[in-house]
Amino acid sequence: MKKTLKVTGIVLGSILLLILIVNVGFTLWLKYQLPDYIKNKTPYAITYKTLNVEILSGSISADDILIKSKNPNDKKVLAIDGFVDGLNVSRLGIIDLIKNKKINTNSIRLTNPRLKIRLAQKKTKDSVKEPMPFLIRNIDITKGNIDVINPDDSRAFSAKNLNLEIKNLSLNDNPNELPFALDSYKITAKDLFAKISDVYTINSSDVKTNNGQLEINDFELKSILDFKDWEKSFTKQKSLFSIKSKKISFNDLVFDKTKLNLNNAQFINPEFVIQNRDAKIIKPKNTEKNGIDLNFANIDIKNGTLSMLKSNGEKSLSLAKFDANVKEFLMDDETSKNKLPFKFKDYKIVGNTFFYDSGKYYNLSLSSFNLSSQSIDLMNFKMIPKMSRAEFVRTIPMEDDQFNISANRIQLSGVDWTFEKELDLHLKSAKLHNVDANIFRSKIPKDNPKEKLLYSKVLRNIKFPLVVDNLNLINSKLVYEEDKPDNNGPGKVFFTNFNLNVKNLNSNKKKGANTKVPIVINCNFMGVSPMKVNWNFDTSDLRDNFTIGGYINDLPANDINPFIKPYMNITATGTITSLNYNFKGNNDIMNGKFKITHKDLKVALIDKETKEKKKFLSGVANLFVKKDSQKFPESVDIYVERNKERSFFNFYWKGIEDGLKKTLLIIKI
Repeated sequence: MKKTLKVTGIVLGSILLLILIVNVGFTLWLKYQLPDYIKNKTPYAITYKTLNVEILSGSISADDILIKSKNPNDKKVLAIDGFVDGLNVSRLGIIDLIKNKKINTNSIRLTNPRLKIRLAQKKTKDSVKEPMPFLIRNIDITKGNIDVINPDDSRAFSAKNLNLEIKNLSLNDNPNELPFALDSYKITAKDLFAKISDVYTINSSDVKTNNGQLEINDFELKSILDFKDWEKSFTKQKSLFSIKSKKISFNDLVFDKTKLNLNNAQFINPEFVIQNRDAKIIKPKNTEKNGIDLNFANIDIKNGTLSMLKSNGEKSLSLAKFDANVKEFLMDDETSKNKLPFKFKDYKIVGNTFFYDSGKYYNLSLSSFNLSSQSIDLMNFKMIPKMSRAEFVRTIPMEDDQFNISANRIQLSGVDWTFEKELDLHLKSAKLHNVDANIFRSKIPKDNPKEKLLYSKVLRNIKFPLVVDNLNLINSKLVYEEDKPDNNGPGKVFFTNFNLNVKNLNSNKKKGANTKVPIVINCNFMGVSPMKVNWNFDTSDLRDNFTIGGYINDLPANDINPFIKPYMNITATGTITSLNYNFKGNNDIMNGKFKITHKDLKVALIDKETKEKKKFLSGVANLFVKKDSQKFPESVDIYVERNKERSFFNFYWKGIEDGLKKTLLIIKI
């Protein structure tokens, strides 16, 4: 037994002695032979003051290191020049380093590195993809000043007074995922610069972490190229971006290969600029997820500005100031399957001085707005024509309307919407205050042969479920003018103190929902005469049946001359004390009852060619127009066939016109 223990002791002692001898021997080899090895086997000339190696732990430390590239003009090799006050490496795979020229270590610490690095040229596309040349799990840099340039001498990265601590780093060469993952990090740096793609660089005057929060001051993301060069070189990209922000901060930022999570992100005084190319781009169909999940608990933007530019540099959209907050933003594998590839729990956006160039004919603007997940509040909305009426008429190829619209306030409340497979929108209330709408149409351009749909079909053609419980126009004004190619001037009709209520405005896409749409209008016709309209249709009715009826009271006949003169070639004086009608129709015809009562009514017939009054015929006509309307029939029957190239309101007016002709012109002249 004693002999066995003695033998065992001798063996173990011999092994330990052997390990010690190997450790001492390898240390001496590194101390005296490493300079020759570096000189002959590496592209660098390296000197150092001291070197300590522990082969058992794989630890290496060195002080006062000077490194220079032997051949700085060889751009196929990574070039490094500079000083490092101290280097500490733990658990280094020494054999892997010598044999395979691969760094595999648990941690590396650099003290006061002052390095200039030039990256090696990229391998050709046909080259065999090589594995990562290093694997470092933990990195600690103290007081670093590092400059990295590309093979073409353009800047790739730089930082002054860099202090960096990274725990459990793992690199990733999958282009569809984040290039790295880590457990934790700490950083402080001055004048940070990084080229993050072939298009963009980022820079910051100051970066630091404090109690789990990353702060980036004077942040800027900008393009390396001007717009024209980018437009030629990156044809599959639609937009070029620029972002400046006084301060950006992130709380609890977590990097994983397929996930980027944070609790709070804040942007202070950001300026967002987006410039778009004019030409459309065709994106390749890609049914695969991009590989990165984004989960942001809270995003805040304070005092931001936004500009969207056309390719010529003109603004297409601008927002002078806005604040925004988004809660529980998520984009992952599930949300990417939807048309809106992300979702969120809540949001709020408040801004002012909004401008949008909506195309060839109009500019839109708002003085301010307030958006949330359940309400929208817009102030001083304007839709302004870019052209004068004459320019508009010369420009349009066919007959069309020109709009000039403003509203003091637009309020949408009870907003409930989703956008998964399709948009589904429900509003409890929509209120438009003090709308001032001018609609102008010239009859000079050729007719537009396209069918004008009735409103029931217009709504039915909306592709997604839409329901508005109550739509109200409040204390508004509507003006409609038509300019005819003769000398009678524009026909004009207008409505003041216009109040409209629409219930159950819908697109007939909501299963089980009521599809009947009742509309009530109260206003002053031609600014003076009380008017009421009741209009009903059903969006599920494929024949587009409707009813429309109402009255106008105490109407001075002079007030309807601007509209009846161009179309009926008559003028009138006196008073129409009441005008009542009750029509029903569909997409083909309209019929119903029409009645007026009047006082001291006289008419004048106008010659179509000379535009002069036909005195004799006017006198004859007035023989049949009594001072009062007691002998007039109770009502007349109207019947009109629809010209489907004209709007519903043209159809409606034709019914009124037919009633006026049959009432006022009771003899054929």
